[in-house]
Amino acid sequence: MSALITAAAADYTGVSANYVLVFTADATNGSFIQRLRFKAGGTNVAAVMRIFINNGSVHTTATNNSFYGEVSLPVTTATTTSGTTDVDYPMNFALNPGFCIYVGLGAAVAAGWVVTAIGGKY
Repeated sequence: MSALITAAAADYTGVSANYVLVFTADATNGSFIQRLRFKAGGTNVAAVMRIFINNGSVHTTATNNSFYGEVSLPVTTATTTSGTTDVDYPMNFALNPGFCIYVGLGAAVAAGWVVTAIGGKY
């Protein structure tokens, strides 16, 4: 699980310092990633989360990253009487040994989003 992401990465290359590492495949055998789950940390404006596959090298070099996909995140309002929506992004593939998944917001949000990678290292 990553920390609350609030800052905008706002690029399509994966090189921004605001991209957050959310999963690293096993260095020897690789790993399987089933999905990413996005959960609002409170009240946020609508945003987009971009997902990059990284080859295990520094993500600040564009050629190490592949833009995999993106998911629209809804407006959220934190209340004491109802929960915020969980947004799941299916992946269902094996990652090569040492490969990583980075995510970043297209625009800054107030309360942030927590990203949880559901997968395994075998």
